[in-house]
Amino acid sequence: MMTDRYTAITFAPVQGFIEKSRKLRDLYGSSYLLSFLAWSICKAADRHGYYVKSPALINVTQGMPNQIIIDGIFDLHQAEKAFSQAWGCVVHACRLWIENSAPQFQYCWKREWGLWIKYAWEFYGAHGPDIPTARQRLNDQKQSRAWTGINWTGESSTLSGADGIAWHKLGYMNPRQTGYQTQKREINDFYKALSSLLGEAFIDPDEELSVPELIKRMVTHETIANAVLENFQERSRSVISPEEKVRLLAIAQELNPTTFKDLNRLKKKDRKPSQPQEPKYWTGWFLGDGDSAGNYLKRHSGPDELVAFSSQMREWGNAIRDTEQTYLLGQGRMIYAGGDDFLGVLYEKDSQLQPTECWQWFQHFNRNLWQGETLQAPSGKTFQYRADEPKPITASVGFVWAAPDVPQRDVLQHCHTAEQSAKQGGRDRIAFRILFNGGNHLEWICPWWVLEAGHIDITQNRLGISEPKQAWARFYNDVAMLEGRHAFGVENDNQVDVAKSLFQIYFGEENTILNEGYWWNQYDDHETLVAAGILGNQTRFIITDTNDPDYGKPLPENRYVKHAINSWVISLAKVGFHLNRPLRQPQAVAA
Repeated sequence: MMTDRYTAITFAPVQGFIEKSRKLRDLYGSSYLLSFLAWSICKAADRHGYYVKSPALINVTQGMPNQIIIDGIFDLHQAEKAFSQAWGCVVHACRLWIENSAPQFQYCWKREWGLWIKYAWEFYGAHGPDIPTARQRLNDQKQSRAWTGINWTGESSTLSGADGIAWHKLGYMNPRQTGYQTQKREINDFYKALSSLLGEAFIDPDEELSVPELIKRMVTHETIANAVLENFQERSRSVISPEEKVRLLAIAQELNPTTFKDLNRLKKKDRKPSQPQEPKYWTGWFLGDGDSAGNYLKRHSGPDELVAFSSQMREWGNAIRDTEQTYLLGQGRMIYAGGDDFLGVLYEKDSQLQPTECWQWFQHFNRNLWQGETLQAPSGKTFQYRADEPKPITASVGFVWAAPDVPQRDVLQHCHTAEQSAKQGGRDRIAFRILFNGGNHLEWICPWWVLEAGHIDITQNRLGISEPKQAWARFYNDVAMLEGRHAFGVENDNQVDVAKSLFQIYFGEENTILNEGYWWNQYDDHETLVAAGILGNQTRFIITDTNDPDYGKPLPENRYVKHAINSWVISLAKVGFHLNRPLRQPQAVAA
């Protein structure tokens, strides 16, 4: 029997913690806290003499992945104690700052903040003789979760509605002494005071946040970030180096209200009729993930290979964040880039970013941002990141072009769904999604090479239309007309001739990417993807139901395949039209 040697650690929830967000500041605060908690575990392991294999470069905190691999049998009780202690320091520092800064309120909420220390997270750890076994045991642990929810009495957060509002009487509820209107007035007074102390860039007086939502916002303030670190050093008896302190406080400087343009999706309730409405803008959000990283690490499971892979991804994330203003469009931000995961937003500071810019930017995204093959940024400036060698895995990205009134949590959920569409569509590709105010959406999924090689260049059309926006509008109208006439066929009689002919009319007569040779993914002997097909994996379309009329037919004659080709062309027309039409610059108007 092999002796255990490695330790694998993770915690949850991660995605749900990030999604409860209204502002960019919330997303940064979420990412920072997740990174800080992971860093605290790595710091504890290092203090006890263990070597952290992944994530590499543990002094880099922003965007640190939450799965940790340690060389050695790190005591899981010590690891969980370090994790809980770090979170406790954050919660304790935020609560004390509010109580000391706003002494005019009578606070009855200490017990509720204590409950959030105990029950906000689930911690998992496992040991194994090798790294794959430790990871597998960790995943097995995560299957049996024992979640504890925190109950409350009264009103719920206006952001998520999932938890109670954090205010000075959160722990004191006596219906005989406190009526509904009195409670609402006191909550309003509390948030006005909090907004006055921190500034509206941090807390809007109209907001009513839960404890964790409030914490995410507060840790982006320099004073409170400093208080967290001081509390952490005192309680954990850890020494934070000057370099680590700079990294840990970088978020407060980066989100300084004088230099940081936030995106706030809070609808003002008490705006006076004389006050102008703020201009509303469409924004672009992208969420990406490395493809089959777990499978890659199974084949390259040696400790040195893990360190090399982790170092490459961490260096990439650090380099991208350091040069984001050079490389991203407008005032675009890379919110986090840790491990093989990344989340970013594209927008202009005080104007409408045109969707065409996003469309063109993503034509170079895979080579420029992911692989670092070129040095030229869209702005014309030199981009400092360049990979010494290509990444061993491809990337799938979900991009959402979101209307102004869609809540941010909905935008993030659509980002995840779009990313999953790219994964399920065959990986090594992007899913473009147009998200309208009513919640409806359009989606088109495309392998990177199709965009990069110029196959979707509509100026090659046979109609002589040289203006791209006019060509896209014509293509869109033609598809709508043909759809109305059922020219693409019905479910039981799909044909692809119309779709192929229409595609060649608008994208070049010699354009053959709709031919069968480009439909399917190609894999090597190790089941590694070597060429991404338009439709992804053949297995998605293989019919196993013997009663299906298409059972046993060659794939080109399969009605589901024909439907997929037609849908690919139809979706291209609709999404391409919306990403290539100019948007007017909204103006502030009085109600």
